Amino acid sequence: MIRFNRMGSTRTREVRVYSHEFRLRAVERILNGDHVKAVSAELGVHPKVLYQWVRRVKEGGKANLRGRGRPRKSDPPVLPSGAELIATLERAGARQQQEIAFLQQVLARLTADSSQARLLRDSVYAIMEAAQPQAGLSVEGMCQLTGVSRCGYYRYLQRRRDDGSAATA
Repeated sequence: MIRFNRMGSTRTREVRVYSHEFRLRAVERILNGDHVKAVSAELGVHPKVLYQWVRRVKEGGKANLRGRGRPRKSDPPVLPSGAELIATLERAGARQQQEIAFLQQVLARLTADSSQARLLRDSVYAIMEAAQPQAGLSVEGMCQLTGVSRCGYYRYLQRRRDDGSAATA
């Protein structure tokens, strides 16, 4: 057990350092059917810590139950399994779908105000024009995402070209 005092603080916090074997035996007991609460009381380890140890072992095996601090460069990185990676990607995809739906609702609400609709559409078209080369999206895809018409985008571009040629003449 190590005691330390942060500078300027009057509190003292205990930090316990458990050996790899100790942690491994505790996890094995839980995985073999012992209740976390019973193991916690017997070993004097907080249940939350035990749950963290069990999660680490389930995610990456016994090797994932490493010591405190930064992993050494010689330690191989712990990679998620295929199922975990798929689940993570599915969550990210669902989150992106929610964000897209939210932005479409915001855009629909903004375009409902007809006094500002033209200005808003022109702003969207300007953003599309600037982002189109590096966005990796087609004009049709960006129009679909933003809820504006594709022909309206091309009319906007034509208007800009006409305004530019009239200004230079």
